[in-house]
Amino acid sequence: MLHRLLLVRSDDLPDLAARWLASDLVDTESVRLLAGHDPHDPWALEQLLADCVAEAQTQVPSDPAAVQQIAVDWVSSTWRQTQETRWAVTMLARLGETDPEFDLGLFIGLDDEWSGGWGRLDAGLKEAAKQELGRLLHGDDGAPQTH
Repeated sequence: MLHRLLLVRSDDLPDLAARWLASDLVDTESVRLLAGHDPHDPWALEQLLADCVAEAQTQVPSDPAAVQQIAVDWVSSTWRQTQETRWAVTMLARLGETDPEFDLGLFIGLDDEWSGGWGRLDAGLKEAAKQELGRLLHGDDGAPQTH
């Protein structure tokens, strides 16, 4: 589903499949083939991904709220690791623009303000975006977590 939402690129799929194998998440023939496949063969990668889903007998959610939550969780996880606030805002805005069922209008506005160079100064906009990301994604103030 993250691939369908364009959050994961086709050339990232072999690496992801290798991680699935390494973490013992799923080990099927298709996953092994996907892990070892040429990342520059998008058609075959997409077919292998479909085969992986079928072999693992996994249901891909179709409920818009569930799909949004999975996408937001993925962006949140990536943001927590990288602290790339501008990237997270851009991704959430794009999701909100391409899927009107996603309630991400706030991030469309933040991205528009950021891209247009109007409104708040960059530092203020970044801080507001971090707070909104924290609220939306984890219900906190957006401050980086330490481990």
